[in-house]
Amino acid sequence: MASPSTWDPWREMHRLQREMERMFADASPMRRWPLGAEFPPINVTRTETGITLEALCPGVDRATLDVSVVGDAVTIRGERKPDPGVNDGQYHRRERVLGAFNRAIALGERLDGERTAATYTSGILRVQLAWHPDTTPRKVPIQA
Repeated sequence: MASPSTWDPWREMHRLQREMERMFADASPMRRWPLGAEFPPINVTRTETGITLEALCPGVDRATLDVSVVGDAVTIRGERKPDPGVNDGQYHRRERVLGAFNRAIALGERLDGERTAATYTSGILRVQLAWHPDTTPRKVPIQA
């Protein structure tokens, strides 16, 4: 005996979002950008010494990338340019996002921009962020 399925409003919202994205993408082939998505997608990991932020930026020229740190926020800017020699009329399907992007991530803790380092290898931008010295936890001795 099959159990009756329950109505999930979130599933319906996701379905509606996908349909809206598809509708707007078909209307404007140059703007194939998922409405609910952030670009570039990131992973953030935390250690005792700081935070590592990894941003997936395939096809982005290293010269267009810019990383800045202010207070507790990291901003990544860049641009993915179209393939040279291929005009818009030659595409049968285009799903990769093109153009300039800007992503700001607030991490909630003060960061030290002077001790920040970034590398870009195989389409992955890795940003090593260090805690600001004023916010680094330190052990306080308890006196009798």
